[in-house]
Amino acid sequence: MSYPKVLIIGQQFNKKSGAGITLTNLFYGWDKNNIAVAASEIYNPDFSVCDKYYLIGDREIERGFPFNLKFSEEHLKSKIILKSNVQKDFYNLPKQTESKLGKIKDQLLFLTGQIHRRRKFVISNEFLIWMNEFSPDIIYSQLSTLELIHFISRLKEYLNKPLVIHLMDDWPKTISNRQKGLFHIYWNRLIDKELRKLFDKADVLLSISEAMSEEYIKRYGKVFLPFHNPIDVKNWTSSIKKDYSLKDTFIVLYAGRIGTGLQNCLLSFANAVQNQVNKGRKIEFHIQSGSDHPVLKELDKIECVKFRNQVPYDQLPHVFSEADLLLLPNDFDQKSVSFLRYSMPTKASEYMVSGTPILVFSSSETAVTKHALKHDWAYVVSEDSNEKIELAITNLYEDEDLRRNLGCRAKEYAIMHFESEKIRKKFKNSIKNKH
Repeated sequence: MSYPKVLIIGQQFNKKSGAGITLTNLFYGWDKNNIAVAASEIYNPDFSVCDKYYLIGDREIERGFPFNLKFSEEHLKSKIILKSNVQKDFYNLPKQTESKLGKIKDQLLFLTGQIHRRRKFVISNEFLIWMNEFSPDIIYSQLSTLELIHFISRLKEYLNKPLVIHLMDDWPKTISNRQKGLFHIYWNRLIDKELRKLFDKADVLLSISEAMSEEYIKRYGKVFLPFHNPIDVKNWTSSIKKDYSLKDTFIVLYAGRIGTGLQNCLLSFANAVQNQVNKGRKIEFHIQSGSDHPVLKELDKIECVKFRNQVPYDQLPHVFSEADLLLLPNDFDQKSVSFLRYSMPTKASEYMVSGTPILVFSSSETAVTKHALKHDWAYVVSEDSNEKIELAITNLYEDEDLRRNLGCRAKEYAIMHFESEKIRKKFKNSIKNKH
């Protein structure tokens, strides 16, 4: 089976971020000699899928005034990353400290929208040598910024190779939300214009969900093939949940990031669980996240909340199946809904195949809620209602048959629709046909 050479721009392979996990699972089994990654942030890269990495650094980043002043963020040196030097150079990077002047500068950049022109990616001689030596057949990017739009456009023109764009969330609609007024309108229009121009140059357009594909054919007049995070079922079968009986303590688990679109929903849910605990039920809400977010301090004040350390990716099947209920939440404010409206969380398919029942706590406008309702694989609460979330917890706590039925339906759907061998074959064919 032949594999075209794919140059991936902007996203590395990893088992930490949703985009990194999805990328890893889609390309797993690809000929390693035919994959290369170039990105401006490379931390703990996964060498099981790809061993050719280039750090886009100081040689590929240009800044004009005032972005070249000393209080601007510093960039690592451009370099080819080898497995032998990752431990020393990339696992334990010191945190960057920022001056007060730098923080003021960043606030002004966001307010005026100049954050979108703070830097420019260019094709340096060093990057050109590395890229030409690899000699890619295809360019692939999960682009998410204006600077990447421009860089990918230049690469497409230079290489004259097929371009594959894969969107993970609806960032084109939310990227300028931190600006207001005329600046907000200007940058939204500019980004939309540049993105549409790049879509016209692309040979394959991919989305993360069916809902996103449906929206984008209306918005952009383009067909986007949906590819969500696939799952290697054989890695999950030995841990799939079989016992749905009520134990001494009912464990609800949320595993994943905490940040934009995922803050207030966790507080609301934790308070609902605590209300149930106060009524005499033995329930704990476990949070497993590598995020460092202010909302964690508020969550820590709630008695039922317990924090867990992150575990290696291959331990997730056991962790998910050991829980009694898995939470898949999103915030309900309009900004969060806009950002997550067409996204399918990476962990959704992993939650589903575990066989543990899932509670979706998300707006009716989001793709995950619509998908769960359409295919009946979760208990859904689509309103930010304390009464309804407590009722959901009560029903799931008291009804073993409900838990078993939800868990089994989700598992069966995941095996049928997200099994990696099927998805990877379809994914490869969608790319290969343009090569």
